[in-house]
Parts: sequence; C-alpha cells; structure tokens
Amino acid sequence: MKISIMAMATFAVFNSLPSAASEEQQVTSKYFRHIVFRETPFSQYRGIYPINQQTAKNSAHYKFDYDKQGRVVSVSYQLGDKLINQNGVWDSFIWFAPKVTIRYSTDGEEHHYYNVNNERSEVHGQVYSAKYTYDKHGQRQSLRFYDKQDKPSENAWQAHHYAWQIDAQNRIQENRYNLSKEQVTIRPNFDFYELRLDYGNDDLLDFMYNYGKTSELTDNNTGVAMDRIYYDKNGNFQRWQVFNSKREPVEGNRPQVHTGEHLYDEFGNKVGLRGYDRFGQRMRFSWGDFEVSNSYNQHGNQITAQTLDEQGQSEMNVVVEYDPSQTKRTMLKFVDEQGQLTANKRFNGAAAISYKYKDDSRIPFKQVALNSDLQPLK
Repeated sequence: MKISIMAMATFAVFNSLPSAASEEQQVTSKYFRHIVFRETPFSQYRGIYPINQQTAKNSAHYKFDYDKQGRVVSVSYQLGDKLINQNGVWDSFIWFAPKVTIRYSTDGEEHHYYNVNNERSEVHGQVYSAKYTYDKHGQRQSLRFYDKQDKPSENAWQAHHYAWQIDAQNRIQENRYNLSKEQVTIRPNFDFYELRLDYGNDDLLDFMYNYGKTSELTDNNTGVAMDRIYYDKNGNFQRWQVFNSKREPVEGNRPQVHTGEHLYDEFGNKVGLRGYDRFGQRMRFSWGDFEVSNSYNQHGNQITAQTLDEQGQSEMNVVVEYDPSQTKRTMLKFVDEQGQLTANKRFNGAAAISYKYKDDSRIPFKQVALNSDLQPLK
C-alpha cells in the first residue's frame, strides 16, 4: 500500500465533518518526546516516544491537541506548560515554529504559527499562515503561504506554492513554485525539482525521486536522482542513502556522502551522526565533520555537541547552558578536552556566545560574543 490510502480515507472522513475546529473542541491532549521526520509539508504531524502528562512537566516534548473528531488542532514544543525553542534538538526539516495550530474546513485546512512567547508570528521567511486545499478524495492537493497582511508570500526556501497529485505508480508528485510561478528546488543546496514521493504501508516516506524540470528521472548537480530513507522500530529517521538515475550508489547532495546515519539514545534524542561512502567506508561530510556526538540532560535539552576526527579525538566541543527553568538557552561555550574555554574559528574567534533576554521573554534580543575570559570579544 502506497501513500496514502490511510491518509486519504482519514481526510475523506474529515471532509464530511463540520468546518473549523474551535477551542472548545480541543478535548484531548497527548505528549511525545519527538515527532516523525518530515521532508515535505505533504506529510502529517505525528508524534513518537509517547510520555504521560506527569513526565511532560519536566521534559521537553511535543504536545498534540485533538478535537472531538480526533483531528490534530495544535502541536507545540514545550517543557512543562512553557513553549520552548528546540535547543539543539532536530527532528524534522518541516518544523518552523514552537507552536502550530490547525483549523479545518470542508475543502482544506489553515495552519497558524506562534513564537516561544505564544504570539502569532511570521516564521521561516514570511509565513504567517499556510493554507492547504484538498482534492475530491480529501487528500492534500496544494499549499500556499501568506504573510501578516494575508498577501501571498514565500518561505525561506523561496517557495510559495506546493502542488501534489498521484502519478501512474501511485506515488505523490510534488512541485514547488515561487511568487513568480517559477519552479524551485526542495530547499537551498538540495537541487531536486519535481519530486516523486514513495510512502510505505506505515505512511512514512521511503523514497524521494528527482524528476527535474523534464518529468524524467534526473541526476542533480551532485549526481543524485534518488534518496532512500530508513527508519528504526521507534519511527526515528535512522539513515539515508543516495543513488543516481541508473540506481547506482553515489556520494552526493549537500552532505556529499552515500550513507548518512543517525544514532539515538533510549529517549529518541539524536546522539550521533556519521557518514559513509558507497563502499561502506567512513568519510567526512562536506562541511568537514567526520563524526558528531551529542548529549542531553534529564529534561531533553542538548547540553554538549562534539565533533570527532578519524581517531575519535575531539575537534570541537560545545557546552550549552540554560536558565534554572530550562526554557532559555543562556550560553554556548567552546571548550578543549580539558574543559577550558578556547577560541573557535567557526565563530570568528569567540570562546562563548551569551544570549540576553528581556523580562519574561524567551526570545533573545541580543547575542554577545565573548573571549576566553568571558568578556565581550573586540
């Protein structure tokens, strides 16, 4: 079964329901440590690693609110009852704000976005709202972005309009267009144009094919035409592999590896990243990292990010500090293997970055680069 017999049936039922979920209809909440990886806004929001409300009081999590019909009407990233930024946690390319709300009508849905202060905001470019339309089967057919003035806008990837339909192989065909109605890539540094999205029986995206601008399987500028995505039993995005239009393994796309592998701890936190060439040998990513190793505290906030070389020696080690509530990142420190502050070339010689906040805001109004004495960098 391809996508999305389950999703089509679900949306067909939704299409017959009363329009626009109200706040009073939000009768059920569920909590998850993480969400399923999404490469495209065609995919639904889905939680993984369920936890109970008591655990959620002290752990970073996604809160899903459902209306009486079982539809998701809100997803928010929180610690306790406070919205938080992701603080180094990365689950998905398609997660642009700490909170999104969804309103349904008979022919589509509208998403609104909020910052960590729970204020309606433009996110990811000039996206204030995202408006989906359905086809006659109740499946998502198109998506357009709008700014605060409800005028057509583009996201940070220069896309305004997403268009979807089912191809002859029962795959989802996706095209994206800017405000000038020009076809655009899936995102910067990823030169896939027209896509074919192949979902499995679990409605997780398994294959992504680049059909370029000619509607034929096409190698992009790095020689890649196919992206294969794998998941573990918990629903984590475990690894990816890339192939050319002849279905031969290649090293390509922005990471310039054949296989990328994510490692997770028991709570679904991403604790490692490493890459391999087409022959299964470890190799560096295009940005220079050979291996990435992360750690998290008991609240699910990332507290270290380390890059390692081929011998397992540290090349860069970042320590992250938070305020007592664990809802604000207060400082990044670049330290050596002895834990001493050291200048970091990637950050123009800074040994630390301090985040400044006003009053109860959780949005930093200023970032200050510091030297190894924790004084402002000159």
